[in-house]
Amino acid sequence: MTNPPQTMSRRERLRAQTLKEIEDTSFAIIDAEGIHALSIAALARGMAMSAPAVYRYFPSRDALVAHLVTLSYEQLVAAMSQAVEGSRRAPRARLRQLVGAYRDWALRYRRRYGMLFGERAGDLPGEVTEQTPLDQAMALLIDLLTAVQGSPPTDGGTGTGDRALDGHLRQWARSQQRPDTSPRAARAALLIWSRVHGIVSLELTGVFDNSPLEAQRLIDSEIENAVRSLEPDGS
Repeated sequence: MTNPPQTMSRRERLRAQTLKEIEDTSFAIIDAEGIHALSIAALARGMAMSAPAVYRYFPSRDALVAHLVTLSYEQLVAAMSQAVEGSRRAPRARLRQLVGAYRDWALRYRRRYGMLFGERAGDLPGEVTEQTPLDQAMALLIDLLTAVQGSPPTDGGTGTGDRALDGHLRQWARSQQRPDTSPRAARAALLIWSRVHGIVSLELTGVFDNSPLEAQRLIDSEIENAVRSLEPDGS
């Protein structure tokens, strides 16, 4: 027999509602002004509650920001996962969908994206930089690249030509829970992520404004280059 579902008490419901309001109000501040504008005092004013009441949910601003960082990663990963979930398109097409969802989320939530990557060094607690939900998205990227690669050759064509780098790539793939990933596929995943992140970051700062360069075309080119690097003769 299964246990009957547990219902939340009124106190628990009120706490959950208040926590959701804290998250929504915090994101409203970040979306409007950036992470540096978020403080317990500003949050309390936005919610028309006292600062001590906020501290009952988060003991410090750092704890609040760490929670928001994790939540933002989860939102980004959810957007990427939904972009390819249930898709019957070829792996290369799904790869473009996955990357497209990453860029779309960044453009929609510019300041949250900046909180995750651009502004983190001087403003966020160090412990949030370790394992994050973004690893799930990286695993999706690796799986798609492995599917694009198909059955890799068994004659040594899975390596990059740099034995030391191959060792590092295998170690990194294991950290992503993908120990059977070929060094070429691991390298392609890292190249795509780093190049796309770089292009999107430049796009968000307006570097391509009034320029003939198109961010999406640059991203498409980088994806194709990474896919070609999976071929035995590519390096």
